[in-house]
Amino acid sequence: MSNNKNKETEVLEYIRSYLNDNGFPPTVREVCQAMGFSSSATGQYYLNKLKKMGLITNKESRNRAISLLGEKQEVTMVPVIGTVTAGTPIMAVENFDGYYPLPDEFKPDEDTFILTVRGNSMINAGILSGDKIIVKKSSSADNGDIVVALWDDGATCKRFFRRDGHIVLHPENDELSDIILSDVSIIGVVCGLIRRFR
Repeated sequence: MSNNKNKETEVLEYIRSYLNDNGFPPTVREVCQAMGFSSSATGQYYLNKLKKMGLITNKESRNRAISLLGEKQEVTMVPVIGTVTAGTPIMAVENFDGYYPLPDEFKPDEDTFILTVRGNSMINAGILSGDKIIVKKSSSADNGDIVVALWDDGATCKRFFRRDGHIVLHPENDELSDIILSDVSIIGVVCGLIRRFR
């Protein structure tokens, strides 16, 4: 029993150290490698023990989903799936580009993803080229929502309105005109923004 307790402490300290060094949690496989466990089942056993002790959460359905409880901030790893234009719509880029550690205050779930913005059509809304937008998957939107929409094989980020039986994709840039459509396919609604200053 004592050895198990020591090993649980080692696993917990490894997770904490990894988080401090990288800004995001280790995978179960990385925990197993660091601890010298021969199987992922052993690593999962100790993670479950720590979870039952109220020290971590572990969403097994997601990669890098270990969070420390009682720490200053918990994060969830959210997939970055490509680029969207805030300008003239171009071919959508839907390539997986890794994960981004998102604070749990954004309440991320399996329907949350991140896109990198290219273009300046949303500058009046504070969305600049190079920003990352946090998107909740949704096929519908309310008037005034900022959405990611697909049309004519392109993807774009615009403010959504429904007027007089038409869809209006409104750019937040005084130099650009509205896009007026009879129909549009909405991918999701923008719920947050990430910007890094250099």
